[in-house]
Amino acid sequence: MCQIGGAKMKKILEIKDVTYVYDGERLPVWEHLSCSFFEGKIHVISGPSGCGKSSVLNLLNGLIPHMFEGKLEGKVLLYGEDITEMLPRYRCDRIGLVMQNPESQFCTFTVEEELAFGMENMGYSEDEIRRRIEEVLSFIGLPGYEEMELDQLSGGQKQKIAIASILVMKPKILLLDEPTANLDPESRAQVFQLIVRISREENMTVIIVEHNISEILGEVDWVIGLDGSGRKVIDCQREEAGGLFRREMSERDAKVPEAGRVFRNKEIVLDISHLDFAYPVPGRKNGRGRQILRDFHMQVHKQDFLAIVGENGVGKSTLMKLIFKVCKPDSGTIRLFGKELESYPTKKLYHLIGLVFQNPENQFITNTVWDEMMFSLKRTRESREEKERRIKGMLEQFHLEEEKEKSPFVLSQGQKRRLSVASMLLTNQEILFLDEPTYGQDFENRQELMKDMQELVEKGITIVMITHDLSLVRQYATHVVEIENGSVVKSLPTGEYFAWRGERTDNVCLY
Repeated sequence: MCQIGGAKMKKILEIKDVTYVYDGERLPVWEHLSCSFFEGKIHVISGPSGCGKSSVLNLLNGLIPHMFEGKLEGKVLLYGEDITEMLPRYRCDRIGLVMQNPESQFCTFTVEEELAFGMENMGYSEDEIRRRIEEVLSFIGLPGYEEMELDQLSGGQKQKIAIASILVMKPKILLLDEPTANLDPESRAQVFQLIVRISREENMTVIIVEHNISEILGEVDWVIGLDGSGRKVIDCQREEAGGLFRREMSERDAKVPEAGRVFRNKEIVLDISHLDFAYPVPGRKNGRGRQILRDFHMQVHKQDFLAIVGENGVGKSTLMKLIFKVCKPDSGTIRLFGKELESYPTKKLYHLIGLVFQNPENQFITNTVWDEMMFSLKRTRESREEKERRIKGMLEQFHLEEEKEKSPFVLSQGQKRRLSVASMLLTNQEILFLDEPTYGQDFENRQELMKDMQELVEKGITIVMITHDLSLVRQYATHVVEIENGSVVKSLPTGEYFAWRGERTDNVCLY
């Protein structure tokens, strides 16, 4: 038992003197790590990208060492029982994990099937399954979505369904890895409110890996902080940790430069007008589903650093699919550099524009970080020596030089994001599209990445960024487009946009 704030807390889960080295690695993720988690309380684990936060969750869930092989020393105690030898399938009724990339944990095709999957395997009755599905969809703000195809959901909606698929099982311990990274502010607040409600009403223990926790900070009971080497530097209750973070944020605010603004060029490089689009309904010839974009208009000028904002599901990611010819519009026109988009061969199009995906794993195609970077330069006429020089410089710039022999898929989410951006920057497209570019990034890497983007704009590159981070928009964007219900509701220079909103955009970032 532990007494905090006058209340006694029962220890439910404990990491005891754990050292772990991934198979093939020289250095451990953490050495002699010890920390405790308490029944019915909300815990936050924070730290720089690559410090081992997600690995802690994988350890608790049993993915380490049973899925991710390596050398493990120490104990993981659940109700006092060492579970280091227990396979993940024998923990799933007590410990549930929501991964960083929701698509990596989906097993079915529709929302209803996904939410029912775990309960069916546990032998729940049809009536109970149906009741819980309706309840959890109402909780997450997606009532009536049972028949929706998972691949037609927005990134934020997919994250909500991933969380719901664990919540319907009602485990005693809920592990969440950056659960709101892809969500708009309103959806993020809803998810945090749901997490707090489940913890308080169901006495569920919650362990969250998260950078931005402004909406939930007041509800957090315990904070664990790791440094860049995986050493525990914070292990205390919220009240004590809050003071540390406030001092750190004050120091950071002093470091944040005022972003340079580039005067809007008169040249229009992308012109979209009267665009309509609805996804086809599977199995129905010429059948169309819900209208995603309607009479959509947008212009992008040369050297814009344009931010596209809006709630989840309004059509931001769908717009990218249309621009990159992954989907074809039902009506309307897209002109790139004054020419109809359809007139460009795909190869030529991708030399002019580049996309950094919302989920970095979706664009990785090789087995090592080095090969991923080299693939980007595969069709260039540079010498081998010049290619290697450029790649080495980019790896150093994005702090990936130590990871060059690793598979892109075993990197932390922050490292994956930096790799996806670095590999795209090698090819020098004229317009770069970024879908949630700072997802999974700590403060320092976020600032460094966006500084690189700003320098590209100053050199003549045009950047279009989809993001929910309004503080990022305020600092770097030159122009803002807000989408609502598939149409543009505002298109204004950044200063005018925030004057129109008339609200603050502060976030609390732990690291």
